[in-house]
Amino acid sequence: MDVRLTCNADNCVNNVNGLCSANTIKVKGMDSHSSSGTECETFAVRGVKNALSNLTNMNIPGEIRQLFTNNTIEMSPYVKCDADNCVHNSAGKCIAANIQITGPKANVSADTKCETFIE
Repeated sequence: MDVRLTCNADNCVNNVNGLCSANTIKVKGMDSHSSSGTECETFAVRGVKNALSNLTNMNIPGEIRQLFTNNTIEMSPYVKCDADNCVHNSAGKCIAANIQITGPKANVSADTKCETFIE
């Protein structure tokens, strides 16, 4: 199943025009009962140091495919998740078709949330 992940954490090194350039992200939220108890643990503030340290987690094939289309989301990461109470969590993987990560003014991962969380 293709995942469509959008993100408004504009300050994240992985955010490219609202899409996530990471190959894999981890949503943290063990024992959460709402989206406010979740966060994108992969969030890293934009900057040279974080850009270099995140090179090994870049979704380069997805980024290349995305360059050639505006009609579909081609650049979506594999989403690991430890929010056991979420209906979309299947054995530690998010199986939602559309995932929304928020954090428009985020400076740390705790400022982000997975708005797709449903208990």
